[in-house]
Amino acid sequence: MNIFGRSWSLFKSSWGVVRSEPSLIWFPVLSALLVVIASLLLLGVLVGVVALNPNLQQALNSTTADTGESGSPLLAVAGVLVLFVYYLLVSTIATYFATGMAGAALRRLDGHDTSFAEGIQIANSRLGLILGFAAIEATVGVVLSLLRNQRQGSNLAGNLLASLGNLAWGVATFLVIPVIADHPTSPFGAIKESTLLLRKTWGEQLIGSGGLGLIFGLLAAAVVVLTFLTVFLVSSVAALLWTALGVGVGALILLAVLNSTLSGIYKAAVYRYASQGQVATQFDRTLIQNAFHPKGATA
Repeated sequence: MNIFGRSWSLFKSSWGVVRSEPSLIWFPVLSALLVVIASLLLLGVLVGVVALNPNLQQALNSTTADTGESGSPLLAVAGVLVLFVYYLLVSTIATYFATGMAGAALRRLDGHDTSFAEGIQIANSRLGLILGFAAIEATVGVVLSLLRNQRQGSNLAGNLLASLGNLAWGVATFLVIPVIADHPTSPFGAIKESTLLLRKTWGEQLIGSGGLGLIFGLLAAAVVVLTFLTVFLVSSVAALLWTALGVGVGALILLAVLNSTLSGIYKAAVYRYASQGQVATQFDRTLIQNAFHPKGATA
């Protein structure tokens, strides 16, 4: 099966799960909404603190006045702490709702009825584990950000290390969310289990996830092209212009939500096969089994 055929088959299988349990879509919707709200609130707090502190304003102005280098170690430490808090906040929200969706998806894939409320109950039961993993993820995020933002020369080495680190982290934690949702463990235990499950394969499940990205990437490109064409044709009518832009943006948001939902379902299906050897009835057995090849075997 070629990459597009495999991607389309994964899309249909994952979409079938969503059709049987539409409430799964609410997890990424609420996650994105709360991340935006939390980001705006944190930004508002920071702006308020700076506005009420003339000394802090002066320090910030002196930081970028001439060379752009920070002259205050305390200010640099404060910046790192703020960045860590932001990453921790975002990661906690995202992991919480992703865990809820994965838990509900695993229930559905196992042939049981489920609901949004049950997914939330699963996430609540893993709250300590979610916070622990979010703290680790936030620490990794800060380190990678510091590597990217070094001001020495062109920082080519820092950007390269950050890119490699980001790739390695993404691979190691590919199945962390379904691990967390499936059973109690520790944050490092979840990462270790995800890594061990990944080592069973040639990484085909990553290709499968990328295949879903291919489908949604093509759909998003089509939306962008159609939006620009429509804007060009109705640019003389203000009401139609803004309507076209609004529809285009709304369509892209919807595609992002669906991509997140279907990707989470696919990871749950791959995890269930990797951990228990069970193939969900909603998925083609060959499609899931071909994601796993013993090392040294041919596909």
